[in-house]
Amino acid sequence: MFEARATPSADARVLALSQASVTQLLDLDAWPSDEATPIVSIHVSQKGGPGRTLLEARDAGLPALGHTVALKSLEGALAARLRALGVPVQYGEACEGIELGAEAATLRFASGRSIAARLLVLADGGANVSRIPGLAFVGKDYRQQAVVGLVATDRPHGARAYERFTTQGPAALLPFRDRFAFVWTASSDAAQRLVALPASDFLAQLQAHFGDRAGRFVEVADRAAFPLRLRAVNSPIAQRTAVVGSAAQALHPIAGQGLNLGLRDARDLAAIVERHAASDAGGAECLAQFRDSRRRDAARGIAFTDFLVSAFGFTGALPRLTRGLALTALDLFPPARRALAARMIHGAGE
Repeated sequence: MFEARATPSADARVLALSQASVTQLLDLDAWPSDEATPIVSIHVSQKGGPGRTLLEARDAGLPALGHTVALKSLEGALAARLRALGVPVQYGEACEGIELGAEAATLRFASGRSIAARLLVLADGGANVSRIPGLAFVGKDYRQQAVVGLVATDRPHGARAYERFTTQGPAALLPFRDRFAFVWTASSDAAQRLVALPASDFLAQLQAHFGDRAGRFVEVADRAAFPLRLRAVNSPIAQRTAVVGSAAQALHPIAGQGLNLGLRDARDLAAIVERHAASDAGGAECLAQFRDSRRRDAARGIAFTDFLVSAFGFTGALPRLTRGLALTALDLFPPARRALAARMIHGAGE
């Protein structure tokens, strides 16, 4: 594995993983169990309108719907597993060129080093997709930013997450250790103002925006903002190349699907490569099977998140009432709640 960064990441951002992803990482012995926080229920509501629903792990017959974990903790667990397996990780190796041939893909690095392999896997967030002939990104700019950080409340979170839909975009609270990790969607100008506000003013505005269902917000830390865009590669394969994770698709965080979708990319690719290892891992047949295995899950994951952004962005009495009726129906009809929970946990490919 070649990594452009000079050292391992110390990124403390909080990630939300579905229970299926957690199980996948547990099976790989690459899950930092002692540093993760379970999510046993998710409270979903809309601001300024009726309706709410509560998704609970017990409805899905699971101990948790998912977990939160710091990015650096997950990266540390994965790095430890690679060391245990004897897989070398080369840091400080920024890619400067890619050459694709019938028998191998060859990478050239800024250090002057080059390497060839039967299969190149791009899991680099899309940094090198433009170097691959025929590959390009499609998508949209939501013209919004996500303000993120950690917030403390005056009462325990009880392992409950909150998703609050507003006309400005979704606001989410995710239980993380003894606090919440928050995601607040706002226009780009508003997001920068929120990041720059004094802590007391920010807490007051968050309280007014979110309400008091999670308690009173008393402390905030680690505020930052990043732009929200939908981006998907036009094909997850090229000659001797597979594209996975956020290099293949970057989604709005509204349903917490991005990393989970990427882990399913990796799972399916690993299984297919293993089946072709004795013949031609990275050959046309192997890559076609990977593309076909991911088509439905990726397309539906992209459509699902984009639909939620659009559906909860409409203003007016009728859209609010329609959304309220949908949330109420979910709350009153357990099979629908279970179906939604299963969709969020396992994706659309199963």
